[in-house]
Amino acid sequence: MIFKKTGRVICWVIECLGALVASAGVVYLYVSCLSWLKFGVWPSYDLQMFWAAVHSQWPHMEWTGLQKIIGLVPAVILGLPTWVVFLIAGGSVYIVGILGNLGLDVRVTRTPSETGY
Repeated sequence: MIFKKTGRVICWVIECLGALVASAGVVYLYVSCLSWLKFGVWPSYDLQMFWAAVHSQWPHMEWTGLQKIIGLVPAVILGLPTWVVFLIAGGSVYIVGILGNLGLDVRVTRTPSETGY
């Protein structure tokens, strides 16, 4: 019983965090729309600019083939607008929290023939 309640609290926290991250994506989209309406230019703040703003680097490997793979995979992802990434990541985390809660809510009901009475 305690484990189920603890699991529900953990899933609730995961849902809340997912909702907050998704909300950040929606707010960022709203601010971008306001900027577009005010200045007439859509702000192109993609994930690569966000990654550089947090002063992070991609790993560097001495093996050339692996370094090419590391360079190609994020090229598609880094071109996405930041609000899309926040919205997708937050929505995914929110869905994981909901599925965890649904998994904990499933009750096993047995018929009297299964219990032996």
